[in-house]
Amino acid sequence: MFFIPLGTTRPHWRVPYVTYGIIGLNVIVFVLQLAFPQAMPQGFVPDHPSFFSWLAAMFMHAGISHLAFNMLFLWLFATLAEDVFGAWLLLACYFASDVGATLLHWAVGAAFAPNSLATPVVGASGAIAGIMGLSALCFLEAKVRVWYLIGYFLYWRTGLAEIGAPVFVGLWVAWEAVQGIFLTSAAGASGAGGGVAHWAHVGGFAVGLAGAWGLKLRRRVVRTDLVEGRQPASSIFQAYGQARELEKMVKAAPEDAEAWYALGRAWETSGRRDKAGAAYAQALSLFLGSHRFEDAARAYRGMQEYHALPPLPDQQLFRLACALEEQAHLADAFAVFRQLALGRMPGEYTETALVRAAEIARKLPGRDLEAAHCYREYLKAFPDGEWRSLALQGLEQIEGEPPQVPPPPEQVPKPPKPIADSDLKPLGDPSQPNNQ
Repeated sequence: MFFIPLGTTRPHWRVPYVTYGIIGLNVIVFVLQLAFPQAMPQGFVPDHPSFFSWLAAMFMHAGISHLAFNMLFLWLFATLAEDVFGAWLLLACYFASDVGATLLHWAVGAAFAPNSLATPVVGASGAIAGIMGLSALCFLEAKVRVWYLIGYFLYWRTGLAEIGAPVFVGLWVAWEAVQGIFLTSAAGASGAGGGVAHWAHVGGFAVGLAGAWGLKLRRRVVRTDLVEGRQPASSIFQAYGQARELEKMVKAAPEDAEAWYALGRAWETSGRRDKAGAAYAQALSLFLGSHRFEDAARAYRGMQEYHALPPLPDQQLFRLACALEEQAHLADAFAVFRQLALGRMPGEYTETALVRAAEIARKLPGRDLEAAHCYREYLKAFPDGEWRSLALQGLEQIEGEPPQVPPPPEQVPKPPKPIADSDLKPLGDPSQPNNQ
């Protein structure tokens, strides 16, 4: 039987630059091995360890097939890990797993086959095995597409199949452990060394698996998928299940605005509009509180159909309206500006909100009367306001004639401020010269 993995069923949402960088570095080092065989180290020798030889051996390979299969498995699983967890966690897993791989290979060799410790070890297999261990625990629903070839004498069969990532990786590491036991026993009995470092693969896998378990990375995968919409619900029942999962997240982290927004989206898909509006409103308040006004505008547009706008300070409401206008959601921006200007007691933002509501209404079809109303309310509330001329011009353009509005009140000069005795400065005796 022969098989080659071709990819996974899980889509990627970001370009895996670090994965490609690691693959490129491995290829470059292999080319240097071929071009300068005498200058390159022979690999990591457990009997004579050094940090440089260990680091170099991590990127060296024994042949083109060794390199090709290692890079294939690295591309297959590292792209998943980098997509969800980011570059730094991927690099930490890569190097930590290689440390674990080296230590287990060293320990097993010292205990059962001491002669094998004199054989140089090369390859990124241990580091890649760690990423596979992480993937086996975190990406339970992902499947690996494989091309297989099965043959016996005159019967041959080939095709494509999909295998669950945990099953695929589990079978691989189990087979590595079986080969490790067999070859270690044979090496211990014969006193020879060499071959494939199967225990390094098992050690790297164990580090990746333990790290993912200890850091609870599986929960982060669920959060990323649901909150960022990477698992769109295909049915009401699936959306309901996602909403229940998201409810656990917001209960554990009530300040997570993105989780609240995703909860609103899930309830909306499942048909629970009342709960969707409440979740969107909570997300809106949290976004505004953290000054994420563009995200607040997104949450507002999700909640407006299902839920009344929650009570917000004037400043936050004004910034929300500005964000909606910047994103070209003019009807929503008009509604918020109008509420701020006419639905509340006059305040610091009333004057600007009235003008903005009128100007936006003029850009919307069929809203000229509402624009004229906002202009007139502005002239009534602020007869000598800063934008009086703009309001008059707007009314004239809408109505086709100069508006009949009272003139601004005359500015009555303020009486001079009385001078207090403390403000008078002694001038001294003019007959005496000033002291300089």
